[in-house]
Amino acid sequence: MQRYIHVVLLLFITANLSAQENHYWTNQFGSRSALMSGAVVGGVRDTSAGFYNPGALGFVKKSSFSVSANGYQMEFVSVENGAGTEEPKEIESQEFNIVPLLISGTVSLGSNTFGYSLIGKNQSSIKLSGRRAELIDMVASDPNYIYPYQDDEDFSGVAFDGVEDYRGQFSYNSKVSEILGGLSWATNIYPNFSFGITGLLALRSQRYSSSSVVRATNEGYGSGFIASEDQFSDADFYNLRTFLKFGIAADFDELKLGVTLTTPSISLYGKGTVGAGSVKFKEDEAIGTLEDDRQNDLDATYKTPMSLALGLEYMLTGQTIIATTIEWFAEQSDYNVMTPISRNFRVGESLGYKDSKEVLTVKDSAASIVNFAIAIEQALSSTMTGYLSFRTDFETFQGHEGELKPMAINNWDIYHTTIGIIRQKKDSKSAIGLVYSTAHQSDFKQLANLDSSTRQAGDFILASKNQTTADYNALSLIIGYTYFFK
Repeated sequence: MQRYIHVVLLLFITANLSAQENHYWTNQFGSRSALMSGAVVGGVRDTSAGFYNPGALGFVKKSSFSVSANGYQMEFVSVENGAGTEEPKEIESQEFNIVPLLISGTVSLGSNTFGYSLIGKNQSSIKLSGRRAELIDMVASDPNYIYPYQDDEDFSGVAFDGVEDYRGQFSYNSKVSEILGGLSWATNIYPNFSFGITGLLALRSQRYSSSSVVRATNEGYGSGFIASEDQFSDADFYNLRTFLKFGIAADFDELKLGVTLTTPSISLYGKGTVGAGSVKFKEDEAIGTLEDDRQNDLDATYKTPMSLALGLEYMLTGQTIIATTIEWFAEQSDYNVMTPISRNFRVGESLGYKDSKEVLTVKDSAASIVNFAIAIEQALSSTMTGYLSFRTDFETFQGHEGELKPMAINNWDIYHTTIGIIRQKKDSKSAIGLVYSTAHQSDFKQLANLDSSTRQAGDFILASKNQTTADYNALSLIIGYTYFFK
């Protein structure tokens, strides 16, 4: 194996992030709206209309206050061969999240309706780790090395001769949360039509860290030679942005229609930190190589694109309603989330110059997608209504050549199925439901490859990462309560 006295190129060059993280329809909000998987752009007639279709608020003539108290979510992520093809093959993450879904209300004044809402839009976390230990001849010997203790009878005259005791481990952690606050206004423009607008503020917080540490110590003659390779990257930011949602709703008794237009967001303020580093060291060459930098208090930007949604709700019978919504999201072109200043990423002037700005810049982009939802509402009694719904949650990730370690790894299409009931009382209603979410990705990029046997030309101790498969499953509990007051 060739000598590694040059500085390593990071596996973590240029972090890349997206909206889960890479999804727009992760959570739904409001008692009925959540149980219908968001298929309510045409027929929403409660306080959640401020988010789904502000135009529909014009048909809400009762002042009310609604709390979808908590959504309890257990997320499971499993990656086959996540750290390599050798045992243990599967790595897993099991995370429990408490997701506050929606607090909202409306005030009706004549032909005008005003609304307010506070929404916990995203709350997701993933933690993965792996370890491997074995005895293997993985570090090439150096026949020209002059051992300082020539009289050692166990010394063969060749450094790193024989097998090495190899230990490797990695960890990956990511978390994203987003809160929306909105004020809405709507009015009836014709007896069967209503127009409305919602102004929204979004506060997003996202962090990520990933590290790999591998060691190999010589066992052939007890000299204790060590070869090591470490890599890490992390990023943490928050951002406040604003955008508008326009909506029109039409109500023809059995048939309800709706259309919304959401504007691209405008970033208002944000700050963040990004860092990365890499070390390679082989003791028989008596040289270490290092790249490292961390930059704090950087301006942070986050953007979401324009979207257009269409919704329909139709009463099949006096007890059965079917509804559907489809939403198109425009492409989000590349932009920098955080841009560090230029300085030498390499430690040691003799190694040359490598720009931290090129290495540490955090980028974002999103593909154009279309999501759809379908729901059935069935009256079970005079006070009880049942729901069954389904929605897609397609990923938006757009990778770039060389960006091997994104902030978000969940680049999979998620499918959500929801079942639940609502109990109606004179001045309130309560809801309970379950959501099962599942996804599979067949081209998942390994987070690290600790296989010593799969190293390729140019690898030192860490092997080059390969394609594998990943599975995502989540079970969520929805609890909602709405109180109507005069």
